[in-house]
Amino acid sequence: MNRVYISLFIVVTIVNIPWVAGAQCNCSAGVPATPITYYASFATTKQPSTSVTFPQFNPAIGTLACLTVNDTVTGVTTTVAYNTAPVPVTYKFLLNISDDLEGPAGGGLSVSNLYSRIYGPTTLQRGGFPGDSVTYGPDTLYNSAVGSASTSSNTAPYLGNGNIDFTYSLSGGLVTTQGGTNYGQQITTSYWGNFSLTYYWCPATPLATTIRDFTATPQGNTILLQWITENQQPNTQYEIQTSQDGKNFYTLGEAEGNASATGTAAKYQYQYDPDPSYVGKLYFRIEEKDPSGKISLSAILIVEPSGAGNTGLVRLQTFPNPATNSLQVLFNSGQTGRFLVELVATSGQVVQQKAVTLTGTNQITLDLSPQPPRGLYFLRTTDLSHSRNFVNKVFIN
Repeated sequence: MNRVYISLFIVVTIVNIPWVAGAQCNCSAGVPATPITYYASFATTKQPSTSVTFPQFNPAIGTLACLTVNDTVTGVTTTVAYNTAPVPVTYKFLLNISDDLEGPAGGGLSVSNLYSRIYGPTTLQRGGFPGDSVTYGPDTLYNSAVGSASTSSNTAPYLGNGNIDFTYSLSGGLVTTQGGTNYGQQITTSYWGNFSLTYYWCPATPLATTIRDFTATPQGNTILLQWITENQQPNTQYEIQTSQDGKNFYTLGEAEGNASATGTAAKYQYQYDPDPSYVGKLYFRIEEKDPSGKISLSAILIVEPSGAGNTGLVRLQTFPNPATNSLQVLFNSGQTGRFLVELVATSGQVVQQKAVTLTGTNQITLDLSPQPPRGLYFLRTTDLSHSRNFVNKVFIN
C-alpha cells in the first residue's frame, strides 16, 4: 500500500542513500528539454537566395530553452571561363562557392560552408578567337552536405504565433592560380535542400525553493520517498510524480499540508511499490501547489530498483509528434485486454478518447477528428485489464 505520512519537526537527520539528483529541464545537463521539430524544403532553383519558413514557438506551452537548425543541401555548378588576353594563356582556376543559411536578425543562428574545386591547367586561345573559352561541369560541388547550428541565448525572435524566416544564399566566384587576371567568367549553380528547426522547450514551472532534502531510498521491493518543506503555507498541496524516461511524468499520490502549520517545517514520506520486473531507471519529483495555485517542482531523483528482469516490462511510443490528423500508439509487444486512449489538454480536460479491445496486437490509432487546436497535449493510454497507465507528451500542429 502507498501512504503519505506528514510530521512537524525541529531536528532533521540526513542519511546518505543511493540516489542521483537531476537538474530541472534544460539543454545542457539534467533532464533534457522536450524537442519539437519542423521541416521545410525547396525544389531545384537558380535564385541567388531562397527563403525557408518555419512556425514560431508558442510561449504559451512552455519555456524555449534552446533551438537547433539543420540543413542538407546539394549544389550543381556549371562554370564558363574565357580568355580576354591578346595572346593564348594557360590557366589554372580555383572555384569557390560558399552557402549560408541565415536566421532572423538577433536570432544567433547561421550555417555556412565553403566548397572549392580546382580546374586546369587549360590553355585558352587569345580573346575573340575560337578556343578562347572553356566550360567546366555541370559538377556536383556539394552533395547532401549537412550543416547545423544551435543557440540557447538568442531565442526572442523565435517566440510567437506566426512564422520565422531563414534565408539560404550563395556567393563566390572563380579566381586564377596561374595565368594572370585577363579572363572572364560565368557561373550558374542549381541547388536544392531540406531543412529542419528543432525547439527544445521546458514546462513553464519554476524550481520549488521550499522543498529540500528530497530523497528516494530503495527498501527491498519498495522505494521510500521523503522530503522536507520550509516556510510552509496553509493548504499547500504536494503531488508525487514518477517517470520512466525523465520527461513523461504521472501522478502516484497526493499530500496536503497542515492548514495550521503556517511558516513551519514539515516532513513527508511516501512509500512506492514499483513493478518488480522493471530494472530500468525510475525518475521521481514533487509538484508543489501553493494556496494561490502557483505550481513549482522539486529536483528530480533517479533510482535504479533491483528486479528479476525486464521481460514483463511494457513500453509504448506515440507518433507522429507533432501530429496533425491522427496519433499512433505502438507497444513494444502484442497486447491483450481493454484499453482507453485519451487526448488530454494541459488544463486536464479530455479532448478526445477511444476505447478498444486488443487481442495480441500492438497498435492503436486515434483519429484527430475534429482536429484539436494547435498546442501541447498529453496522450494517456490506460490498460484497463491490468491497471497500467502510460502518459506521453504530444504536440498538435
